[in-house]
This record gives sequence, C-alpha cells and structure tokens, in this order.
Amino acid sequence: MALSAAQRLMEQSKVPPSEIGAIFYAGAIPQSHVAGACASGNPFNYPVALLQYELELERAMAIGISQVGCMGLNSAVGLARDFLLSNGDAEHVLCVSADVLPCGVKREILYNVISDGACAVLVSRGSERNRLLYRRQVTKGYYWDSVGKKNEIIAAYFPTAQHLIRSTLEGAGVTKEDIRWIIPHNVSRRSWEILLDLVELPMERLFAGNIPRIGHVIAADNWINLRDMMEWNLLRSGDKLLLVNFGFGANWACTVMEY
Repeated sequence: MALSAAQRLMEQSKVPPSEIGAIFYAGAIPQSHVAGACASGNPFNYPVALLQYELELERAMAIGISQVGCMGLNSAVGLARDFLLSNGDAEHVLCVSADVLPCGVKREILYNVISDGACAVLVSRGSERNRLLYRRQVTKGYYWDSVGKKNEIIAAYFPTAQHLIRSTLEGAGVTKEDIRWIIPHNVSRRSWEILLDLVELPMERLFAGNIPRIGHVIAADNWINLRDMMEWNLLRSGDKLLLVNFGFGANWACTVMEY
C-alpha cells in the first residue's frame, strides 16, 4: 500500500526521483516498520529502504519515524519542512505512511473505528499551495502506557488539545475567526463536538464527511482528508486550515496551513 500511494503521488506531481532529497516513512504500529518479516524472519528489513529502492530515489536520505502512534505522518511532514529549511540544496521530501492491523486485533480502540490504509505526501520548497505556516507538538510521557492509562488519557485529551489549538493559533498569528476549515483525524464525531465547543469553533467548519466513510486510518487521516477536500473543490485560495492530530505516547500536534 505504501508503494502504491507513493507511486501515484510521484506520477501526479511529475517530480523526477532524482529531485527527492529525502524519504520519511512513518508507521503507527511496530509491525509497520518491518518489511517481509514473515518470509525472511529478519527484523532489520526496513520498509523505508525498500521504498527508496523501488521508487529509485537514489539521492534521497531514507529515515523511518516511529513511536508517535497515529501522529507519525504528521510528524514526518513537520520534519520534512525542517529538513528543507536546513538543507538549502534539497527541493522535495517524500513522506509515506502505511498501517495494517494484525489479524485478530479489534478495530475499535478507545471508541474509534480503525481502518487499514496508506498515504503519501510531497513537501516542496516554495510551494504555492498548502503552505505550512506553523506547527506545534506536545508529548506527555506520563501516558506512555496507553492501555494501563486509558482513562487518564481520555481525561487529558480534551484540555491538552484545547490548550494546544489556542497556542498554535497564537504562534501562527491567526485567530479562530481566520480558520476556514478544521481538518481532523477521524476519531469519533462526538469527541470533535466536545473539543470544538471548548475552543469556540463552529462544527460547520469541521470536515467530518470521512469520519463515517473511511474511519480512523491511523496516521493518514489529516492528509487523506485534505486530498479529498481538494478533489471535491471545497477549498479556496487563501483558506486557513487547522490540522489536529493525536497519537499514543501520548502526543498531540496542531498545524496551521494556508491553501
């Protein structure tokens, strides 16, 4: 799935493989970071190296990103931006995620329905569309045991997300009135009703159509939603977008973008 998503993105972007300066691969679960483990028994077969080879990204640095749960692709995009800022000769970074829950694992986790899926995002220097304006990430290691501290995570989720959204808007120099769309991770709609009420943002600005349609695609939600919004002509030039994400660990992230 990761290879298919990346190939489609490369074809659509028309960026030649030789211009990709780095590839960041993110997976939310440990099994996503081993390629062909069942066939070879080798835990050191890494999917990011396989992707770099299959996509012929000969100049690309290959890096795997893990241990931030469902925030993996969001973190990869943030690191891609930092990579471009610190490497003046690099023009593009390819970010890819893929996750498939193991057989027998329940697809309901903390009141959310989990789907398998993959996504690829191209981060480019000087892009005229979907500009990353500001991003913040918070980690609270006390909640590292996501099963043992299930109730505590639920209790901390809303006040932490509320604080993060407000501080991210402040850091980006925008107000909540400036935000045209909230692009969510596809956790339960009811949780979004609670959170948006806390930050005084209207539900009408939440792109919620994919929550019942595709469920929570682990690390990929924000970016699948953004792509669908673009394809469905929901965005207009200059729209300010707020992307919110959470991952076990426990990690919260918030990004302000401009379409």
